[in-house]
Amino acid sequence: MPKSDLTRWGKREVIVPKTMKDRITDPQKYYGKMPHFAAQGCASNTTYPRSGMALYKGQFVDLIWPASNVKKSGFTTSADGKYFIVPEDGIYHMHFQASTYGTRNRSTGINVNVFIEAENNAAGNGAVGELGVVVQQHLTTNFYHTIPVGVTEFLTKGTKLKAKVYLDGGAEGSWAISDGSVDTAFYAFMIAPSSEGWHYATPGPASAMKPWSDDEFVDETRMNEQTTDQFNALENRARVTGRGVTFNWKGQTEDKNAVTWAGIYRNSTKPGWLQETEAAPGWGAKTAVEIPWDGIYLVSVIGNARHSAQPIADVQYVYQIGVYGSGGTSAKPILLSQGGNARTGHESGQVISDVVPLKAGDKLNVRFWGANTATNWDSGRSGSVGGTRWWNFAVTYLGRGTHGSGG
Repeated sequence: MPKSDLTRWGKREVIVPKTMKDRITDPQKYYGKMPHFAAQGCASNTTYPRSGMALYKGQFVDLIWPASNVKKSGFTTSADGKYFIVPEDGIYHMHFQASTYGTRNRSTGINVNVFIEAENNAAGNGAVGELGVVVQQHLTTNFYHTIPVGVTEFLTKGTKLKAKVYLDGGAEGSWAISDGSVDTAFYAFMIAPSSEGWHYATPGPASAMKPWSDDEFVDETRMNEQTTDQFNALENRARVTGRGVTFNWKGQTEDKNAVTWAGIYRNSTKPGWLQETEAAPGWGAKTAVEIPWDGIYLVSVIGNARHSAQPIADVQYVYQIGVYGSGGTSAKPILLSQGGNARTGHESGQVISDVVPLKAGDKLNVRFWGANTATNWDSGRSGSVGGTRWWNFAVTYLGRGTHGSGG
């Protein structure tokens, strides 16, 4: 069902069935089941080396999703089974994972790149192009390697989403993307409609819900607090996104290693509302975002790193990407992703995506740590993709919540 146009109660307004339906029942139905899709198991056009979609060196493959493998609400699909079409403007979280299988490998790995891409956005003010990309090296011959990518973005009605995979041009042997429903999958769900665009100012959290009482005088203020104000807060949740990272550091750096975001976008100009900041003295400007309210937040990160020295055959140099909270001095991350890079001069990516309770005043930053003090790690290639999509940091307020059990 389409999103309702929210209207407010007026003084001395007579409550009739239509206004109750328009202002209470219909919005509750909508926010209880916002647009989403889940595709589990891609099409199969080969049985060698495993059942699934064949991969060819130096080529992109757009994944196709049989209708029988798709569950959706609101979204429509293209006739070729490749695209999922966004039904209305809003903030969406997307996740794609591809499990690849190869029969031969280099001693230092073959790159496999996974992408989420948005096309044909006629409105022009939503995210387009390669929204997120993760690169990983496939190291084990005759075995599966699952690569995930996830991102939170503002999308406009009619945008076409697809998932694609690229296989290294130097790959040898036979390769396929598994068609298993738990191996390869593509998901998206709306977090908030936000029909007036990315910069539509959030109202912040709605007022606390209060119980009704028998002798209460119900005026327009009370009705709006309990209905329209609640829905307005759901319609435009506070959010911030950081894109674009550049660094070149020694491994195991003793310096403060929070990455700096070239562009930070948020839907409020109020001080302290997911404001970009410095986590603590010495950590640098635009390395952190400050949490405005106690609550539950969706936090997602993409980070790709590149190592400058030739690794020893069959050995990966390890690195970590972590989200740290509560200022700049915390030694322990609240979210962590760890991996390796087996090829000199090639990116290797990691993804973090989680829902976490945070406190007002917490400051979150993303830090990079790489092994091997003798050589450098850098943030990977630059350009239209590298400047924005190789690194991405999104924090979205989902609602009230507290630390600990209950609450």
